[in-house]
Amino acid sequence: MKNKYMPTAISLYLNYFVHGIGVIVLAQNMSFLAKQWGTNAGGVAVVISSLGIGRLIVLLVSGMLSDKFGRKPFVILGASTYLLFFAGILLSHSIVVAYIFGIIAGMANSFLDSGTYPALMEMFPDAKGTSNVIIKAFISAGQFALPLFVSFLIADNIWYGWSFVICIAILLLNIIFMTVEVVSQHQTLMPRPQPKQKPRKKRKTLLTSRVLVTSGLMACSSSFTGTFLKRPSTWSVNG
Repeated sequence: MKNKYMPTAISLYLNYFVHGIGVIVLAQNMSFLAKQWGTNAGGVAVVISSLGIGRLIVLLVSGMLSDKFGRKPFVILGASTYLLFFAGILLSHSIVVAYIFGIIAGMANSFLDSGTYPALMEMFPDAKGTSNVIIKAFISAGQFALPLFVSFLIADNIWYGWSFVICIAILLLNIIFMTVEVVSQHQTLMPRPQPKQKPRKKRKTLLTSRVLVTSGLMACSSSFTGTFLKRPSTWSVNG
């Protein structure tokens, strides 16, 4: 899997390391957040549920827009909204505000998926499955590292917010890297140019015309079904 896109791929994987942390960071700091928001464990659990709502809101839309506008903008958007989530949770003082930022985190997950999965498949065409499985490994790494780090903070009586600040720092560096990286010369993470369709010649026989119309309808039906069954995710090596 060694190629010229490896630095970009590592940057993408780091986003999912932070995502792994984001999935459990509220539960890991439940007692501190409950006190900060003036609620109890049940209230924090309600905020945690907002992540799923946010993901559903933009799931299909983000995938279609990523195909149209390219992967890079959506990966940057996903990292930026995740950064907003970590900062917002840390600074919020009510369950309502925290719930809004939880929805933003769910949206960030969809944005990342819609840009990252396709991009990795196009960066590593000979190892598509492996490149996407590694995403799961980074998510698991984040979920493994956070409880250990939180235990360290609690044991040494250190402010719980450091678990959020570190994620903010990683995302900020990642956003800067992805923004300034010169990828246009490789046409990385941008939308693929759509081939222009040539006008069809008129057919001489009615039978041939009917065959073409039937084939076209079948192709449209298959394409429509595939679009809604396909998982929306990733960047594109072509832009």
